[in-house]
Amino acid sequence: MTETFQGRAIAGRGDAESVAIQVLNFIVSDVDRIIQFLNVTGLQPETIRASATSSHFLLGVLEYVAKDDELLKAIDEELKIRPAAILAAIVHLSPESDMRPLNGDKKIEAAPQLPRRNLFH
Repeated sequence: MTETFQGRAIAGRGDAESVAIQVLNFIVSDVDRIIQFLNVTGLQPETIRASATSSHFLLGVLEYVAKDDELLKAIDEELKIRPAAILAAIVHLSPESDMRPLNGDKKIEAAPQLPRRNLFH
């Protein structure tokens, strides 16, 4: 099953970045969420805007929410972005260096780290 957001399939890096930006906007729109995010990441409020232009930062945002079941649930309820769509976006934003060789020249993508438990069916 292809995961979607806003009625479209997450087809590549651009869609994955769009998901990450929406998730980041969701985080920064709530004082408690942004304080927790800043505490965990060690970022400063004034550096978030500049950091948001980096695909690596956006990947980090998605990995951050993928580890927080309550945040995933809130994003699903408010933004209608399913946890599986977030995981699909993580795969699209993961650097190609995360691809490891398998049997010669074949490559497979490294699987993203999954949340601790699945709250959604």
